[in-house]
Amino acid sequence: MKIINKLDTYIIANKLTTVNIEKSFKNSFNLMLKAGKLAAKTIDSLYSKRKTLILCGVGGNGGDGFIIAQELFNKGWDIKVSIVGDQNKIKGDSLKALNKLKLKPFSFNEINIDKTKLFIDAIYGIGLSRKINKKECAILNTLDKHPAPIIAIDIPSGIDSNNGKILGFACYSDLTITFSTLKAGHILLPGSEKINRIKIVDIGISKDVINKIKPSIKINNKNQWVKDINWPKINDHKYSRGYSLIIGGPKNMTGASRLAAISAQRAGSGIVALAAEKQAENIYFISLTSQLVKTYKNIKEYNTIINEPRIDSIVIGPGLDISNKSILKIKSALKTNKRIILDAGALSCFKNKLGILVKILSGKDVIITPHEGELKSILPNLSGSLIDKALKAAKILNTIVVLKGATTVIASPNNKALVNTAGAKWLATAGSGDVLAGIIGGLLSNKMDTFYAAAYAVWLHSEAGKHLGPGLVAEDIPKILPKILKII
Repeated sequence: MKIINKLDTYIIANKLTTVNIEKSFKNSFNLMLKAGKLAAKTIDSLYSKRKTLILCGVGGNGGDGFIIAQELFNKGWDIKVSIVGDQNKIKGDSLKALNKLKLKPFSFNEINIDKTKLFIDAIYGIGLSRKINKKECAILNTLDKHPAPIIAIDIPSGIDSNNGKILGFACYSDLTITFSTLKAGHILLPGSEKINRIKIVDIGISKDVINKIKPSIKINNKNQWVKDINWPKINDHKYSRGYSLIIGGPKNMTGASRLAAISAQRAGSGIVALAAEKQAENIYFISLTSQLVKTYKNIKEYNTIINEPRIDSIVIGPGLDISNKSILKIKSALKTNKRIILDAGALSCFKNKLGILVKILSGKDVIITPHEGELKSILPNLSGSLIDKALKAAKILNTIVVLKGATTVIASPNNKALVNTAGAKWLATAGSGDVLAGIIGGLLSNKMDTFYAAAYAVWLHSEAGKHLGPGLVAEDIPKILPKILKII
């Protein structure tokens, strides 16, 4: 999906929020008129005049469609209108819009679409919450197979605007025109795959109103965190640039923690150390060159390592085995009051142990980085969209949550989230998550704000994936980071 204008920040996660905002206007029909006219203006500016069919539903989206039809007709377009559904059910503002239409509407079956060069989908907007019926599916399927491009008004019909789910069927849209803000369904899979380009049209809802929307959800881009980056100063030294500690895995699981260690240093840590069990030390000594290796034989020696006063951040989880001994290591790390990243094995240790995890996280500066499966093992009863789950988890655990996936959500306990829509499919490879954990650790060691460090790390990780492309393996990601850092 490509956003083709700059109003790309805010995301409304619940259709009721949009409805309530629109109801706050004294004259809702004037708002519909404005939306329809601006949508028509957008279409006229992006496409040449051509034979166009506008499909209108019986609700508010259809009302927008009637206005668009009349506006384009007034501009000299060859327009036909088809009403999808029972025309007798059209009421309120939509009926007013229909009564202003000077074109005769047809049923879809009455229209020969062979020569149609453009379709405008105004059947359903953000209000859809049920599966569309067989007749509607058949119509949309016909449009989808037709070579002419499709423009969707607000959101492609058949996509749930709350969560991106496809409710029966949805066409691939060349352009989606939405109003004031993005909706969750625009950016969450699988619905987002149906959207090529999206244009956000300002219909006069003030930024003050939008800024008050809770939860506060925005697109993860550099505008959100660039001012919080702590770049090195001329008089910095390795310790002032940050000290990251990576907790190594057992002898047969060293790869993940090594990736995290290298990534932390690439992300900006002035010094990185790896705490290694004695039996695994040779592997770490041989493979790590720029990083320190500190070995321990027992929990006492481990505690001495993690309590080094100069350590700023600790990454624990990559390559960690699931055991009571590992839980003890995690608890010890959290007692240090360092900045902590819990990843992979560190999260799996708390399957069905939510109470213990909540207790040890209390009051700590922690980021957890689960994928959906890991989160479900800790919080099996979470419901809603990916965004909903991340926000709920952050509140329950009282910590920053990086919910990883093709779309990654960074959520905080104070009802704030950033959604990373620029994920690269090439990152779906073993070790990729370990690299991300290391990057976060490096940024936290630099004293960066916890929430923005997580968001920045996810962005860096995604950009690296896009630059590397096909053939990417996890070891490649740290190597490309210097190049990505230069483009910020």
